Amino acid sequence: PHRRATSAEITRTQAALTKINERTPTATQIWTGIKCKDVSRNVRNFQWKGLHGAHKVGEYFENMPSPWKELAKCPRCECTESMQHILFECTDPARETIWKLAEETLEKKLDSCPEIELGTVWGCGVAVFEDEEKEAAAGKARAFRIIVSESAFLIWKIRCERRIQHEDDVNWTLSHEETTNRWRAVINMRISTDRLLTNKLRHKRGALGTHTVLHTWRGLLENEESLPQDWIRRPGCLVGIGTRRVWHPG
Repeated sequence: PHRRATSAEITRTQAALTKINERTPTATQIWTGIKCKDVSRNVRNFQWKGLHGAHKVGEYFENMPSPWKELAKCPRCECTESMQHILFECTDPARETIWKLAEETLEKKLDSCPEIELGTVWGCGVAVFEDEEKEAAAGKARAFRIIVSESAFLIWKIRCERRIQHEDDVNWTLSHEETTNRWRAVINMRISTDRLLTNKLRHKRGALGTHTVLHTWRGLLENEESLPQDWIRRPGCLVGIGTRRVWHPG
């Protein structure tokens, strides 16, 4: 059963990535893609489990005795849970808000956001986008895999928060503002991490290239036109999405 689940998820991922890349990635490329250091470690673990069909949801609980058997169903929608349902079908408004934020952001970067589905989440590490400049194309792909993977993982975390901390309270949900703030915080943390990783003194050969960071976030930052060219290494320079603050040189 485990092998069948893995094979099914690989096939799903190949189908989703074929729509974006216009060619089908191999299974090896997909497995290599989830090792990509651009994606944070806990999110990579989330993707790895997803590709193996190993998340403990839905059918995993169906043949168990009560009270575990009840965990098979989504308490909001009263249907059997699956990763497809959790990430793309559940009526939780937080889920819809997060994908809307992600898609609106990616439209700024890519002109048009490709369809994001479950296979896209598992395989976003091998998505490819074209641009006249090689570095700009790489920046588009990097922004895509960060935003898609972090958005999906945030939806998963909110689902777990509702089911565990709030004990399946169907009336518990995050407001639109709370959800937006959480999503922005996640993305802005990634921007901050990117800035820190460009420090060659600290990270030596593992340091992230300045141009890589610039091309990843170009076109997405708040008040970008007012930022100094060296914003990556400028102390006190608030950079991010939804920061609503113009940088003024001191």
